[in-house]
Amino acid sequence: MVLWYICAMKKIITLGVFSLLFTCKLFAQEVQIPFDSSGKIEVITSEMEHHLQLFPNYPRFFEARLLKQSDSAYILEISSLLEDGKLTRNREQQTPQDVLALQRKFSAAVYERSPSILLDQSSRSKFLIWQTSLSVFVYVPLFITSLSSPDAGAGTGITLVVGGLGYLVPYVLTKNAPMTDGQSSLALGGSFLGLGHGALLDLLATNGNPGKEIFAISALTAIAETGIGYYVARKNNMSEGTADIIRYGGLFGAMQGAGLATMINSTDPSGSYIAGLTLIGSAGGFYAGTLLTNNHRYSRGSASVVLTAGIYGPYISGLLYASFLGNTDFNSLSRSGLALSAMAGNIGGILLAHTLMRGKHYSTSEGNDVILGTSAGWLIGTGVAYIALYKNNNFESTWAFSIPSIIGTAAGFAIMINTIGKGSGDDISSGWKMNVNPGALMGSLLPQHSNSTNAYIPPAVTVQYRW
Repeated sequence: MVLWYICAMKKIITLGVFSLLFTCKLFAQEVQIPFDSSGKIEVITSEMEHHLQLFPNYPRFFEARLLKQSDSAYILEISSLLEDGKLTRNREQQTPQDVLALQRKFSAAVYERSPSILLDQSSRSKFLIWQTSLSVFVYVPLFITSLSSPDAGAGTGITLVVGGLGYLVPYVLTKNAPMTDGQSSLALGGSFLGLGHGALLDLLATNGNPGKEIFAISALTAIAETGIGYYVARKNNMSEGTADIIRYGGLFGAMQGAGLATMINSTDPSGSYIAGLTLIGSAGGFYAGTLLTNNHRYSRGSASVVLTAGIYGPYISGLLYASFLGNTDFNSLSRSGLALSAMAGNIGGILLAHTLMRGKHYSTSEGNDVILGTSAGWLIGTGVAYIALYKNNNFESTWAFSIPSIIGTAAGFAIMINTIGKGSGDDISSGWKMNVNPGALMGSLLPQHSNSTNAYIPPAVTVQYRW
């Protein structure tokens, strides 16, 4: 009986091991491999095929994948659409020689017909949308305002020309160039910060007495800094988080420079004096942001935490300064003292956030959660402060307002940081992503010969916002 039991257990164990090995073999049977030597393209989409024309025998081509079964066996899996819109897959056996020939054919087609396929242009659509919007709604009004006496015809003409160039010029320049999240971030940072830098440069040059030229110089500087930001980010292969920290540094540095100008001369500082120190502060901020990124690898979400602390830090320090002086009228406070407290709060908030983000990697959505959570805490705390002030009719005590507001803001920030912890490590970007399919647009306008109501019609325009 015992011998029979031992034999049965041996058979069961042997069968179990065989089944496990067989299952593992099945799961490891096919591995997806790239079509290009750099390993970037693992799927040929219908949009790519429209340019490359690698599979002309599939008029309703959907996608293609290359799978490795063993060192000598490969599968080319081609998915296409039937007339009724259903998806079908065709699996073709390939030898190593076939795969090598296909990869060479792919590389040659890319080089001849669409070199941009191998480029990372994940943020190109977002960049083009922002540049077009800035051209129409910002640059055009600035250029028109800078003119002496533009008539209606000239104004309309400038609007149309600049608006069109605002899309076409960036489109042509980036068609065969990379546009990563980091490059787009620093370029757009240059667009927005450049508007202020241009105005400050004109104030510096005119000794604080600018004319209408300030508007045109502001727009031209923004355009120039857009290109500079893109060049710097591309040359240094910046991630989006790194680019964000550097452009936030430029913003906060400008605030520090303006605060320093107020501290040195709080009575009657000249426009050129403030402009000069603000520009120097912005340049110093760019450098300080670079130092922060050299010390820590930032994700976009982690950069948002630094932005949040840099904004609310001056608010908290300013309230503390006013409360310690017991003054309810901010207009009567010393400008130098208020500027110093705001500068200290800004620096303290940035350093605090930088320290908290060590060893953490926040996703985009988690960074947004910190911004919203801190703002929610500020709303709650400030709301409680107003309720208490009006209920007790106590408008003389600054502490009665500042304590609830500060506690609410700090609590909101702390709760989000503690709740998120180390972060998910998701590096996916957020923002608008828009893709246009001209072929689908034309297909929707042309008459359809199929009577099927289930025919697949690809979208002509897709718009996505990743939170």
